[in-house]
Amino acid sequence: MIIWILEFGYWELVDMRMQLAEKIYSHDPIQVLANGAVLVDYGPMRMFITVTEKGKPIISLAKEGAHLAIQILEDLANFLPVIKIKSQELKIEEAFPDVVRRMIEATKKMGEPDLTPLAAVAGTTSDRVADFIFGKGGTKIIIDNGGDIAIRLREGEVAGVGVKTDIHSEFPTYRVSIDCTMNIGGVATSGLGGRSFTKGIASAATVLAENASLADAAATVVGNFTNVEDPNIIRTLAEKVYPDTDIAGEWVTIEVGKLSSEKIEEALTNGLTKANSICQKGLIKGALVAVQGKVVWTESINSLIHSLSPRGLRLRLRPRGASAPEGRASGSGRRGVACLPVGRGEGQEV
Repeated sequence: MIIWILEFGYWELVDMRMQLAEKIYSHDPIQVLANGAVLVDYGPMRMFITVTEKGKPIISLAKEGAHLAIQILEDLANFLPVIKIKSQELKIEEAFPDVVRRMIEATKKMGEPDLTPLAAVAGTTSDRVADFIFGKGGTKIIIDNGGDIAIRLREGEVAGVGVKTDIHSEFPTYRVSIDCTMNIGGVATSGLGGRSFTKGIASAATVLAENASLADAAATVVGNFTNVEDPNIIRTLAEKVYPDTDIAGEWVTIEVGKLSSEKIEEALTNGLTKANSICQKGLIKGALVAVQGKVVWTESINSLIHSLSPRGLRLRLRPRGASAPEGRASGSGRRGVACLPVGRGEGQEV
């Protein structure tokens, strides 16, 4: 994510909200849910923490993680001037909290000049909480921080992450199955219509990686690269939407109208090309990109993606110049991807 708290628009008030939490909230910011998960609803953070031992919830560990999550939020508020600086200009200092060091490291690895550490804030926070809990116990830990998910599994455990086909959908359209042998510890999504700014037009750019910090940073980059030019795309300077933004001077997408199939394909190809590039560097396991009802994904996750919708239409893109069979569309240089009805998703276990 580029601005984790766009929806709230007040990093400058985070410290005040934490100090006056009892007055601001009519409920305890840490709540135990009926399924044994713990919800942290505090300031800009809405995090679900699930800890189980062979299927049995361990609520005490989940609560410990919840308290750590709140402490992490305080650390982030204290270091806001640092994490708003472009990552390529920063050095990782020992004086920085662990969460800040991880955010800088993940975003630096993307090699993009416009990223700040905030591009990995939600995923890194999820990782920090997941690692803390995993060190104490549990066989399956899932930390869902606004759809940026950290997963920690011991032998024999499997996690199913659902990806919604539309931000307003009640149910996911895809299922990603993950076990402890896959070295996948993070799933993150960026895109239009979420809580963050994006430069692209993807309704979903979902990334699987070794950890949620890298997944979050990469999802931001892949989402940004779905940029195309069209009169039906409305953009503005980030600071006009949120004056205290970390990407002042950058143009961000605020609305996308109906696009032609050619523009949709161009955006998908741009995002997929960038995802493949990041994947080839070994930084992520793979990615899925969605634009206005179409989705493509990297070949590296072909075996992991399962459609939950009977409406799914599989479509392969071919190199330029290749003829398209009847009922299929010619591609723009990428192969081995599928097109189905999709949109932005927040992960949930399914």
